[in-house]
Amino acid sequence: MKNLKGKHIHIIGIGGTGMSAIALVLHELGVNVTGSDRSNSISVSQLEKNGIYVKIGHSAENVKDADIVVYSSAIAEENPELIEARRMGIPAQKRMEFLDSILSEREVIAISGTHGKTTTTSMTAWILKSLQMQPGFIIGSTPKNIGKNAEAGKGNLFVIEADEYDRMFLGLHPAIAVVTKIEHDHPDCYPTESQYLSVFSEFLANTRENGIILLNSDDPKQASLSEKVNSLVKIYTFGIEKASDFQAEKCEITENGCYRFVFSDNLQKKQTIIQLSIAGKHNVYNALAALSICSLKGLNLDDAADALKNFQGIERRFETIAEWNGIKVIDDYAHHPTEIKATLTAARDAFPHRRIWALWQPHTYSRTKSLLNEFCDSFNLADVLFVTNIYASREKQTDFGFEDLKTALKQKYPKAFFADTNEMAVELLRQQLRPDDVVVTLSAGDANQFGPAAIHRMIDDMKTDFNVKYSNTIQHNMPLSQFSRALCGGPAKEIITANSIEELIEIIKFYQINHDPYKVFGGLTNVLFSDNGFDGTVILNHSAKIAIYPQGDSAVVIADSGLPLISVVKTCAETGLEGFEWAYGIPGTLGGAVYGNAGAFGHETKELVKTITLLKEDTEVIEIPNEKMGFGYRSSILKDKLMRGTVLRVAMELNYGDPLVIKEKMDQIIAKRRVVHPEGKGSLGSVFKNPAGFYAGKLIEECGLKGKTIGRVHISEAHGNTIITEPGAKSADYVALMQLMQKEVKERFGIDLIPEIEVLP
Repeated sequence: MKNLKGKHIHIIGIGGTGMSAIALVLHELGVNVTGSDRSNSISVSQLEKNGIYVKIGHSAENVKDADIVVYSSAIAEENPELIEARRMGIPAQKRMEFLDSILSEREVIAISGTHGKTTTTSMTAWILKSLQMQPGFIIGSTPKNIGKNAEAGKGNLFVIEADEYDRMFLGLHPAIAVVTKIEHDHPDCYPTESQYLSVFSEFLANTRENGIILLNSDDPKQASLSEKVNSLVKIYTFGIEKASDFQAEKCEITENGCYRFVFSDNLQKKQTIIQLSIAGKHNVYNALAALSICSLKGLNLDDAADALKNFQGIERRFETIAEWNGIKVIDDYAHHPTEIKATLTAARDAFPHRRIWALWQPHTYSRTKSLLNEFCDSFNLADVLFVTNIYASREKQTDFGFEDLKTALKQKYPKAFFADTNEMAVELLRQQLRPDDVVVTLSAGDANQFGPAAIHRMIDDMKTDFNVKYSNTIQHNMPLSQFSRALCGGPAKEIITANSIEELIEIIKFYQINHDPYKVFGGLTNVLFSDNGFDGTVILNHSAKIAIYPQGDSAVVIADSGLPLISVVKTCAETGLEGFEWAYGIPGTLGGAVYGNAGAFGHETKELVKTITLLKEDTEVIEIPNEKMGFGYRSSILKDKLMRGTVLRVAMELNYGDPLVIKEKMDQIIAKRRVVHPEGKGSLGSVFKNPAGFYAGKLIEECGLKGKTIGRVHISEAHGNTIITEPGAKSADYVALMQLMQKEVKERFGIDLIPEIEVLP
């Protein structure tokens, strides 16, 4: 760094991506940095968090104490700060002129190109950081793994995205110069392709003596770029199709929609398998360039491969920014025809069976007009084309506008949608999007706001409809003690009742889709909520249909999960079906019995179940046969969290028996239960599972704990494994009593008691 320590550097247009990055690097190097911008932004807020003073609005006063003024390409000559700096004789430099002051003493790796330079720079910086090289870097976006787009670094290497716009990269003198892929772009700066290619030749000519140039051998436009390069500079190539010094071979798409390939260093005859975690074949080229740099620097390629596998991409490059109800919104900075094709190819690879929207916001009039034919051929892989008005950026409309673009596109895409305003764009998405759609936003402007805004409106619509339909069944901040068989538990944020399977599915899907916390219960008979309650929605399943289908000496019973067990048992008994008498009087619902494989008197629920119908967490409805339920002692794959979802219906098979014998068994069982579970009192049934070879109740009794009381909670005198509660009981006392039972049994018998009930925090 050339004598900048202790200097005051003022940056005009400091909120821009490139200028904010320079400001962060200078600040880390101990330079006094201030800046100004016309409006607040995320970048400005980030600078301020790092201790950099930013003035909103431009004024001559802002530069009065500056030693050097740096300004971006977007700053007009009539800017008052620029005028004042020149009047006062303060050196005023464009970014291009100033960069050498920061980088002259560093080994600069400058990565250029029309496409891929941001991702390649990010990959390179991430690999070098992962390999403890402590590089400095300046990037045009923020890598997700790093969390910022600039860092001074403590090592000698400095990686920079070399931007060709306004000839910025001509201020660089790299030790390693890279060109990813080039095509004519920025017609406002370079009206012809030859002018565009010429500036890349000038960039490469700036490579330091004994430096390195790395070119893409598959890009025919790069063949003549190195003609002006110093003869002492070494030139290497990377590619997929043509023979190169560094080659990607055996490229294939893996299950995650991303590429795996073999990286071959043909100079050192080494190979490494590379697995990417970001989609698109264009990212194979980006990774290939980054790996080639690492190989040229003599770094361990296996370590580099590990770092690349963990690379999660960068902001605004195929970045998922919103998801709801199966709809996914992806943000990508693609604003050139080749970039659009590459991004849509990546989307088709990643989502081969989903409807893909290309939401394109054209960027600048000059680019849209100059590349109009190419743009018209860019959207063939999209199922739906949706085009918004042209994002003017730094330009004003002249002889070409949105209507001209519409006319050209409609000839090839007659079903395309168009939106003249941002509001129209958001509203059209709200009306047209459906579950499983993937919206790929192709924009260097503000169109990345449209998809999320449309989803917010769709959420509001859904919530309005839901609240209208269920307004009479939703209760707010009600104590769970009023619903729980334990007679204790604090308030739930909401309690809503589903009276049918159809309502249950609709209600669950509503909360799933909106990512709102919820829990489904039948009778709250085997769960203990804390005194703090539940900061979410409790869904009470009161679905109650049951049907019996005779099959000779047996019958198939299909019942809703919300039916109380006592009702299922009675209905079966009244029809002459035996085998379920043992469950008579067990509190709770059929769904709860399946969930915990409820049992008593030597019998279990699993003995009767044929299949269950389950609503999975992803809202898919599936059938699970008995043998796949993982039933164990008071457990199942659902209670053990090996599968998550809500039981909707249960199909059981029972045999016909003698109705008088069935009734006699039921009378005997209910009489026994009333002794242990007195009416008017609270109880969740058996508190602990029986340890292997023992009865939990007997162990607790032998510890002398029958009748033990804490507050309004006591251990039953009739059965040691039952806790009885009085109205006004506290969950904390219930838990304290459970802990006492566990402690005493552990100390006396060395046995750990495992709760059968579910205790929720």
